[in-house]
Amino acid sequence: MRRHYYEEENVEISMSPLIDCVFLLLIFFLVSTMTKKENKDVDIDLPESISAEKRLPTDNQVVIGIDKKGSFFYNGIPASIMEVHQRLRKLTLSDPEMQIRLDADTNAPLYSVVNIVDMCQFNNLDNIVLRTYDEYYNR
Repeated sequence: MRRHYYEEENVEISMSPLIDCVFLLLIFFLVSTMTKKENKDVDIDLPESISAEKRLPTDNQVVIGIDKKGSFFYNGIPASIMEVHQRLRKLTLSDPEMQIRLDADTNAPLYSVVNIVDMCQFNNLDNIVLRTYDEYYNR
């Protein structure tokens, strides 16, 4: 049966379901963008390289940083040489194939870099990457 609308009847569209959907989408996008990745970088001047192999950064790696004074950082947190050694020893037991990214300042003492590489080799950690300056990643 057909229904006839007369001019006296007001046809209304309910806005409450639409508003509910918009708020749910807003909450979803807010929550999904708030999943922040851990910042493991240290504020240092990286050495430049023209022959470096370009790799995409991953979250599944340990970052060891050395600043120009020779201070050590483990995943962005200041650490002593003994703390770095203990954490590398624990890493050997849990995941010996973990990638270790070494971020050394251009003016970092060479013996600090050699200490870290020696510790990695002592603990049988062979997947070591030395990070250099790249215009794309270091803007």
